[in-house]
Amino acid sequence: MNSCMVPVRSICFSAAFALLALPASAQWTVESYPTGGHTHKISDGNWTIGVYRNSNTSWTLGKAIGQNGSGYFAGEGVLDLRNVAEETKCEAHPNGVLLTGSNNGSMENAKDKMTECYLPDSFERMAGIFVKSDQTLTKIVFGAGINYIGDGAFWGCSKLKTVEFPDGRPHLTYLGQQAFRGCSLLESVLDFSLSTFTTVPNYALVDLKKVTEIRLPETLTTISGEAMGYNERSRVVWFCGPPPTSINNSSALKPNGNSTSWVLVAGRKHAVEWKADERVLPFEGTEKATAKTAAESFGLAGFKPIGKWKYQTGGYTHWVVEEPTPGFSMVLR
Repeated sequence: MNSCMVPVRSICFSAAFALLALPASAQWTVESYPTGGHTHKISDGNWTIGVYRNSNTSWTLGKAIGQNGSGYFAGEGVLDLRNVAEETKCEAHPNGVLLTGSNNGSMENAKDKMTECYLPDSFERMAGIFVKSDQTLTKIVFGAGINYIGDGAFWGCSKLKTVEFPDGRPHLTYLGQQAFRGCSLLESVLDFSLSTFTTVPNYALVDLKKVTEIRLPETLTTISGEAMGYNERSRVVWFCGPPPTSINNSSALKPNGNSTSWVLVAGRKHAVEWKADERVLPFEGTEKATAKTAAESFGLAGFKPIGKWKYQTGGYTHWVVEEPTPGFSMVLR
């Protein structure tokens, strides 16, 4: 059972995912089947994609129509790949096209063509750049299998507003550096509380101007470089585990513009470790009241001020608050 606790108000976010009805999945057909491991094309009437068959159970999506060369995507608008495996089955290839994040998970040749993208549960590993600096993609919806988002996956996707995971929370084992760097319109609450990665790497969540909450896994040990800095508005960072043992840059959580200090929430299970951390300094003067007001501005009524957190490298201070004692209206997520 996950140890991170959140107030009831946040549960509405997850429930919304459960109630949202996704549009009907696209119906894909195969234009021709390859012989001897050659490439062919699949189409849904809008998009046509080059596919290379390595074996009956191993396919590479987005390869050129010939064996060599760059990837092949033709089309525009919504790219819905949820039914690729099911809709491309036939007697010759009963497994269909198994989309598992092939070609390093990259769809660079669909750049500036997609408006929305839906991925199937079989897509597990987005190993590299997906559509870096894309100017048309507004929404990406992952399936339940996603566990790895690689370096620079959505770097500079300036129109991306929504990133959705099943139930709102992925089980990521890895979050890459610069993964969401510069996604300045992104409005999603980034909830990684069920993930198991240990590091938020350099620039992974930097310059997200509209994100107000980030929830980090219990396994987190390191916040590297300018991992989550340069946000133009204050936000809440939830720590489900103990304080990170390594913060190697004073800009790792640096606010930007007119934003005030962020509120760092110490999960109840690890509150004692937070209180004992040498970087959590006692409040002075009216700071405790200021921290309480800051927490309440996010609807975090009842949270206890602990102290101000100063990075091991010096630099910026943020308010640390503890989740309420039992009796507050809380639920496990």
